[in-house]
Amino acid sequence: MDTPKYSPYNNTPESAKYASPSSHRYTSSQTIQGDSTYSPLGLADIRPLGESGLDGPQSANPNSNDGFPSFPTNSNYLAPWAVYALDWCKWPVQQTNSRDSAGKMAIGSYVEDGHNFIQILDTQITPESDIDQALDAPQFALEYVKTAEATHSYPVTRILWEPASSQKQSTDLLATSGDHLRLWSLPSGSSHNPSNSISRSSNPVQQASQKLTPLALLSNSKSPEHTAPLTSLDWNTVSPSLIITSSIDTTCTIWDIPTLTAKTQLIAHDKEVFDVRFCANSVDVFVSCGADGSVRMFDLRSLEHSTIIYEPSEKNTEKAPSPGNMSPTTAQQTMSYAPPLLRLAASPHDAHLLATFSQDSNSIRILDVRQPGQALLELRGHAAAINCIDWSPSRRGTLASGGDDSLVLIWDLLNQGNTILGATVNGNPQAQPNSAPFNTQGPTASWQCDYEVGNISWAPQSGLTNQGSDWLGVSGGRGIWGVSI
Repeated sequence: MDTPKYSPYNNTPESAKYASPSSHRYTSSQTIQGDSTYSPLGLADIRPLGESGLDGPQSANPNSNDGFPSFPTNSNYLAPWAVYALDWCKWPVQQTNSRDSAGKMAIGSYVEDGHNFIQILDTQITPESDIDQALDAPQFALEYVKTAEATHSYPVTRILWEPASSQKQSTDLLATSGDHLRLWSLPSGSSHNPSNSISRSSNPVQQASQKLTPLALLSNSKSPEHTAPLTSLDWNTVSPSLIITSSIDTTCTIWDIPTLTAKTQLIAHDKEVFDVRFCANSVDVFVSCGADGSVRMFDLRSLEHSTIIYEPSEKNTEKAPSPGNMSPTTAQQTMSYAPPLLRLAASPHDAHLLATFSQDSNSIRILDVRQPGQALLELRGHAAAINCIDWSPSRRGTLASGGDDSLVLIWDLLNQGNTILGATVNGNPQAQPNSAPFNTQGPTASWQCDYEVGNISWAPQSGLTNQGSDWLGVSGGRGIWGVSI
């Protein structure tokens, strides 16, 4: 079985390259659509298990008839539930005398009821022994060891490890957002049981793993049982004592972790806030996006002011004719608001660069906070709605994205040779918006997943990346993949 490997991207690919996999294991017709009222991020498109009434963390069932495969493939891990949240811990991996590790992953489920789960996986580097693999394929593969797990009463909208610090060598602390901001710790002395290893040749039936230790539940509501759900969180890399969360109640909250208290809460948008990020190398400046279709920037030192970095021009309908003189369809289109912006990513290398995308959109907008009002660049290449974006922590100007077309695309913003006008999707040229002549750029590499891509996370520095290639963690369906670039 071939090791997952990125292929060079063709600017005029055949339509089959963009089509969802024809396998019966995952097609759009099988997707269970949830109530969008309770899924502001559109995550209901990631199909949950048909029967999710589980009382605790479960192991993958090889005899399951949920439509997903029963056994993992190369560099692939299968969870017993639909995976959404994913973070590959960015701390440089400290090698031990045992098998080489590529770092630990945290994953979270998206099941639309009160039974959700978190798992911690340790990734192990194994030599690739497939003699039939291509010459340019990586020489190593990944195996996964489940080391800890916990229940989570609400779908995990984001999961993050504590940022790397020079004051210690590793971390056991992580945070999740959902119904509340929750802090967790790996159990002390957690050992990697070889019988828990998930690989192509191992038995998928695992022994019970240890439980994550819940450290704190943080809520800024006077009645925690009726608190508004949190859509995202971000951990400040300069001052790891700060975490910021966004909520559907239009607010963002900055939390002081040592005291477990809310330091500041502010109304950030007119509608739901769907994502929030600290800007690179800053303790005070952060950006947010939401259902009003705008990106806004705030400074904790002067919260009475904010800057609108991006706001679509089509939201302005002041000069539109009276709805009474139009057909109902035209009136509905004219009076509709700009599409919500679902996710936001701040470049770790260039503090002025942001990336975002809107609901049901197949393009990414690159923003420059120094030039508010209009997108700097538009990235086109996906054939369906985008679900996730993530800047590379080691390659300046490199961005990864994943979407409902089951593609993971890599974008190199520094390589101007890939800039194209009139980009093609499924072989057909795409018209440029008349109101905003964006500079348009295509991707440099792609990888086809077996399922719609829910989330992505870059790998840390380890023996895996020291071989000359970067790796990316990808979640889709019930699976997690380690992919070599």
